[in-house]
Amino acid sequence: MADPLRLRTATDKPCRPLDGDFLTTVLVEVAPARRLRRLPLNLGLLIDTSESMQGDKLDQAREAVIGMLARLQPDDLVTLVSFASRPETHLRAQQAGPETHERARGALMGLRAEGVTQLLRGLETANAELRRNAGPDRSSFLVLLSDGFPTTNQGYIDAVQEPYLVRVDREMRDRGISLSTIGLGDAANYDQAFLRRLSDKGNGQFYYCQSPTALAQDFSREIGRIQRTVLGDVQLSVRHLDGTLRRLWRVFPDKKLFDTPQVVDGAFSVPIGSLQDEQPQAFLLDIVTSARPTCRERLLEVDAEWFGEGRTNRATAPVVLEWTDDARALAQRNQEVVRLAAECLDALLEEELEDAVSTGSVAKQTSVLARKKQLTARLGKVEATQVLEEMEDALAAGQPISQDALARSSQHTKPTQRLG
Repeated sequence: MADPLRLRTATDKPCRPLDGDFLTTVLVEVAPARRLRRLPLNLGLLIDTSESMQGDKLDQAREAVIGMLARLQPDDLVTLVSFASRPETHLRAQQAGPETHERARGALMGLRAEGVTQLLRGLETANAELRRNAGPDRSSFLVLLSDGFPTTNQGYIDAVQEPYLVRVDREMRDRGISLSTIGLGDAANYDQAFLRRLSDKGNGQFYYCQSPTALAQDFSREIGRIQRTVLGDVQLSVRHLDGTLRRLWRVFPDKKLFDTPQVVDGAFSVPIGSLQDEQPQAFLLDIVTSARPTCRERLLEVDAEWFGEGRTNRATAPVVLEWTDDARALAQRNQEVVRLAAECLDALLEEELEDAVSTGSVAKQTSVLARKKQLTARLGKVEATQVLEEMEDALAAGQPISQDALARSSQHTKPTQRLG
């Protein structure tokens, strides 16, 4: 029987010179085997019902959630929570089926849009429900829909985002609960960068849904993705690291910059969440390496751990570098890793662009746009390049870059195109 999980490693360059410090980029790909049994879901739906959700937004949200529930399997569990001035649990975790579907439909039809946007309390309530059934035998996901900025109980925008990010990160690390977010409406009315960061912390997806009529499609895409989960709560570990870790990215299927983990005795671990059927995840580690007196040496060892068949399982792969003064060997490049590193640079430029827009500096925006457009064109991202050109046209006309344009640029930047 084939192993349920496969590890593949590569470096941007197989060789390093005999003297000096150099940056080495290591690719780690984690891939589930084909035709593994899907894990049943422990699914939570967290719906914003604040005053701004009145009318078509709430109507379409009801229909999208009803459509999502209809796709659940009998062994799936579902929880439904709404939040506004306070959270309300409409459906405690229970098995999917016709009765649960009708109970959820009744609760959804009774929702009213009123009050402020107490997101943090909503997250606490929904996660408390999911925690009751979280475990290695189920894949736990929370899907959040919101159209506004999180607020305090007085209705003022809550500018302190760290408690939200810490809470989501803790649920991912301690319970394996992933979070995906859907931002509804014009991005000027909510903080799309904040929702994207929340989904990054939760190892989930962010969907920019400008029109309420597109909600059903986004909900359908997300339920289709998570229903393909075959391995849950996977941990990626590095041991025997002989260098200094600078950055850690998830680079495929989309990009996420991890907080730099603490390395103790050459080792660290990070949770990478769940794996979907026939969907690999790839990571890049930027490591500063020093000269070596030997010609060939191990740089690090990678482990992937997961729970299955009643036990903890592990796959292991080494990464080896060669030190040489052979100019031809030193000139070799792994084009796949080089391309993926350029994708990460594109994501860094997206963050730099958002920062430049927040400062209002036209000079900074112009500079970042030029660099990012050059890179997206080189990567063959036609639609992303067009969005950047629209931004340049706006600046040339004396107009600011809109939040909608930033959201569309982010959506084009997030996914990664692979070589081969």
